Amino acid sequence: MSIILTEHMVPVIMTVSGSPRKDGCSAEMLRRFTHELDAAFVSYDAYGCRFAPCTDCRACRQFEGCAMDDMDGFFADFEACDGIVIASPIYNMSFPAPLKAIIDRMQRYYSARFFLGKRPPISKRRPVALLLSAGSEDEDGEFAARQLEKIFTVTNCELVSRIVRNDTDHLDSMEDIASEISQEAAHFANLLDSIINSSHDF
Repeated sequence: MSIILTEHMVPVIMTVSGSPRKDGCSAEMLRRFTHELDAAFVSYDAYGCRFAPCTDCRACRQFEGCAMDDMDGFFADFEACDGIVIASPIYNMSFPAPLKAIIDRMQRYYSARFFLGKRPPISKRRPVALLLSAGSEDEDGEFAARQLEKIFTVTNCELVSRIVRNDTDHLDSMEDIASEISQEAAHFANLLDSIINSSHDF
């Protein structure tokens, strides 16, 4: 983890891993996806960070920020990065608890928008890629993606790429989605360049 410098020559991508396994399917998807990108990376491991869950203390309705300071570095990187890649297994149609804690702590931006009137809380537009692995055969990641909609809306993020690798309980290889990962990474990179170039026009 590190705070992103404001001056950089290549795009800076924040990656967030929600997997407890360093050699798991979602971790491999993340490695393959980021390998396709010409960028600098600042990476967060949800299980390693052990961020505290939201307690609904409602302090963020009174001032911009969070009453707890354990995620200050994360928030700084989140606001400064040029794009975001989230990789996670699906547990019971949702995210693992450590990643869900991070998502819930984003409530500070929702409160900034709707209680403090900051519109938008983050002015910088960012594309997001969501990489999901699921043990079942029929998971499409829709429920997991919908959990991110509110926070994406208020933080100027747009989900532009979503890949779901199903049936990982019987997975022998990731090669069957290698082409999809490469194509989606190229799509993500093109949109990222477009957003950065358009911001330089102002």
